[in-house]
Amino acid sequence: MFYYKLRAQAGDDATTKAWKKRCIDRLSALRGALREHIHGKEGSPRDEKRWLRLATWNIREFPSSKYGARLPESYYYIAEILSHFDIIAVQEVREDLTGLQKVMRILGPDWDFLATDVTEGSGGNRERMVFVYNKHKARFRNVAGELTLAGKDRINYPHEGRLSVAKGFQYVLPKGKGFGAKTAPTKKYRGKQRLVDDLVVPPPAGSTITSTKTSLVIPAKTEVQVDKKGNLVLSGAALEAALTKATIKLPGGAIVGDDLQFARTPYVVEFQSAWFKFILCTVHIYYGSDDVGMERRKSEIRQLTKFLAARAASEIDSDAESIFFVLGDFNIVDKKHETWKALHTNGFEVPEELREIPEGSNVDRSKAYDQIAYWTDPDERRAEHGSVSKVEVARADVFDFFETVFRMGDDDPDGVDESAYEPVMAQQQAHSAKASKKTNKKRAKKKSKKAAWKYKEWRTFQMSDHLPMWIELRTDFADEYLELIGKT
Repeated sequence: MFYYKLRAQAGDDATTKAWKKRCIDRLSALRGALREHIHGKEGSPRDEKRWLRLATWNIREFPSSKYGARLPESYYYIAEILSHFDIIAVQEVREDLTGLQKVMRILGPDWDFLATDVTEGSGGNRERMVFVYNKHKARFRNVAGELTLAGKDRINYPHEGRLSVAKGFQYVLPKGKGFGAKTAPTKKYRGKQRLVDDLVVPPPAGSTITSTKTSLVIPAKTEVQVDKKGNLVLSGAALEAALTKATIKLPGGAIVGDDLQFARTPYVVEFQSAWFKFILCTVHIYYGSDDVGMERRKSEIRQLTKFLAARAASEIDSDAESIFFVLGDFNIVDKKHETWKALHTNGFEVPEELREIPEGSNVDRSKAYDQIAYWTDPDERRAEHGSVSKVEVARADVFDFFETVFRMGDDDPDGVDESAYEPVMAQQQAHSAKASKKTNKKRAKKKSKKAAWKYKEWRTFQMSDHLPMWIELRTDFADEYLELIGKT
């Protein structure tokens, strides 16, 4: 860890001296809290060389200027937390990599990262999938890729594959019929009420869709009739027969919505630590809070496990030592919800050590958003290939950094942290309002009338609204291998 920039300099003003002093104090406390959290009060008697700590952390909008830029000290706290694990799957890294690069400079040259390009489309939110890893504990095995689904396996999102009425279609209701009164969440925007979510309205009986811009495509090798002049007979019985083979060609732009892929493309990377070979897939599953969005969420999880299970099964024949993990932000509601059940499909399972943790991984510990799961193939199948590797979890937990940094409530009984950051929040809010005024005076005027930022929300944009989840995996199986070959 490179802490040298925290050293007091002759030219530092009072504000800089204050945040550096606070950062040094908080880092010392954070380091102690992390050691106790991971190793316990007595410390760890375990040989650390034989174990690897794998973590997942959604670092909120990294970076973001929604509540002002992250403070310099926040990058130190984030880097400190990352440094206590060996491989970390990071979600919500944005197109701008400056925040991640700041963290990497603090971590130092022993660390590296792998990142995808941004995911395009409204659901992608221009996010990247990232793995940060300690080069002394894990080795990148030169295989990485973004996961996309073949046509037959693409996700059937209820809101995708819609026809655009503006592209030549007409929705015809029976005479005198309408959709009737409906209720749906709305929000006032620029003086007009607008829907919060897409509204699905079942039509009255007898409704039809007509179009004058579609064409029939009769595929090659279809049996047809030809008249004496060599013209195709496209009427009567001949046409009816051809229509059984035909498809409908829609005008350009008629189908709207994503191409039935993941909203944010999962990222698959192969690593090795000591003896242990493992393939990690990190995800940030679609959120969607309404009924249709929830179906999309569950469908993404199920199709992900289906794809990875098929890949894992084929991988055994070529490399039985490799074990598949999927980790990240699954937006799982709780451990009794359908989203949790969706993760436990196609042979994937969350380790018992994580299942036993009663609290969630969001800041108020109410949601089981983040998870780590692995493919639980039969042990005898690996044994047939001479494999001795297995998933052995020593410890697992979720680390609550707000007990140590950016504290509030019972964790900050004297209100020291909140009072220290109040001037910073006020300054950032004023700067944000001033910047908005240059781009949209009307919107800035409304924004300036809003109440002061709340510390409880602001601090999640300094750190995150998710907590890091981790497991400790055994990586040394040399004893088992020597015993195996000694019997042959």
